[in-house]
Amino acid sequence: MPLGTVVTVFEERIVDAEYWQALCDGDRHASLAAVRRLRASGLTAAQIVADHVVPAQRLIGDLWLAGEWTVAEEHAATAISEGVVHWLGSFSDPPSSDRPLVLVSCLEKEQHALPALIVSEALVEAGYRVNYLGGSPDPDDLVLQVVRLRPRAVLFSGSLTSSLGRQKRLMAQIGTLGLPVIVGGAGFGSDGSRAEALGATAWCASPAHAVELLRTLPERTERLRMPEPTMADEEAAWIEEHRAQIAGYVVAGLRDADHFSDELARSARGWLAELEGLADHLVGCLSAALVTGDETIMVEAHSWLAQVLVARDVDTVLLVEAWSLLAESLRGHPLARAAVASAASFAEQSVSDDAEPGASGRGAADTQRASSSGSGPSDADEDARNDPV
Repeated sequence: MPLGTVVTVFEERIVDAEYWQALCDGDRHASLAAVRRLRASGLTAAQIVADHVVPAQRLIGDLWLAGEWTVAEEHAATAISEGVVHWLGSFSDPPSSDRPLVLVSCLEKEQHALPALIVSEALVEAGYRVNYLGGSPDPDDLVLQVVRLRPRAVLFSGSLTSSLGRQKRLMAQIGTLGLPVIVGGAGFGSDGSRAEALGATAWCASPAHAVELLRTLPERTERLRMPEPTMADEEAAWIEEHRAQIAGYVVAGLRDADHFSDELARSARGWLAELEGLADHLVGCLSAALVTGDETIMVEAHSWLAQVLVARDVDTVLLVEAWSLLAESLRGHPLARAAVASAASFAEQSVSDDAEPGASGRGAADTQRASSSGSGPSDADEDARNDPV
């Protein structure tokens, strides 16, 4: 196929072939040459991002999920995409000094910065001044920055559902200042329910939606008091405090399983390097489910992890064992154990329904594909939503 044509990708997504090849090769110079050509053809920065950068990132996420790309390959391609967005943003007219200031940041522990960068550049293009903090900010430093700058609003990007468990207190702290908090990204799902549960002022579905919210939301909100933590909040806080130990317990238990060595010999070994990250993500999803009251988060995490294991030719019996080990580590935390048990029960029922002749119900994996895809820890998988925030 000649360079400069388009490549048809999963779900009929298209991306410029030269740009896609540059991402595959990890070649930032070639990627910039492709973007220069697209810009010279008359495409705006927003069109290039929406029609080429974002679909390419989505494809990278699909390839990781299928086990065809490594995390290192994803990181290289995502870094190139971030550079491209920065370069395209350099052509925007600088906003006037009297324009409102918006602070844009990822959530704490959220490393996927590309969606936040894209929305930052969209806000600059719309005439707003932007203070962009990037990925995984220190929450105390972020609050100090908010107090110092007193922005028009604070925008948070959350690509991973497992990033939500730490955010309720941060949202509440900003709420005591009377500043609007807008959130978005795949981790928040496809509507505003998780955002509302965490105390955000508004949920946004796209950069354009963020611009519209800034035009319509009041400049200041009612100053809220710090809420008393609920039992679910307390269990989530305990899980976050001991997150590394809980994930380590799950990984150690899997490695000690009687058939683990046989499974390791049978399947591709590459998935082993991802095991600790997958376990950590699973634990983070649990705390997110507790603070949001959204039981579908663990259902999504269960079915998503099944897809990851199947794609890597790993027997999903390891998923059953991982779920059991996670439950074991939660003794004394009844709400967390109930969330884990409920997700496992749902998955078992889905398998049972699908096994019935003529069953029309969708299985757990289908549920995941139809839901918010903020369940996976892959860089590109979550950096690459069509409407990143």
